[in-house]
Amino acid sequence: MLCGICGQRMKSGKFVINTHSAGRAYSSVSWYEGENLVAESNTTKTTGLFCQNCGIIMGVFFGARQVGFTSDYSQNLDDNIDSLPKRKCPDCGTELDIDYPRCPECGYLF
Repeated sequence: MLCGICGQRMKSGKFVINTHSAGRAYSSVSWYEGENLVAESNTTKTTGLFCQNCGIIMGVFFGARQVGFTSDYSQNLDDNIDSLPKRKCPDCGTELDIDYPRCPECGYLF
């Protein structure tokens, strides 16, 4: 694999995550997109890649489980897409959805 920074060939080896704790600690590798947690893996040993030129270490973690969604799935929702047309009550002037059979303020029957 080529380094994404300098383009040099990376060396393959073993990638190990060490956990040090006096209690009930566990190792977890997490992948975030911005502030959103997307995937995590409890793998502590895996294939690793090292760029001797840049000093970058990368691990390849199999068996990650998706716990969130990437921005590819975020939607720019239109809040008005499900809005009903409005009408005003002829008696009191209250604005309400067109599907109301009776004005909730004065009781006018449409």
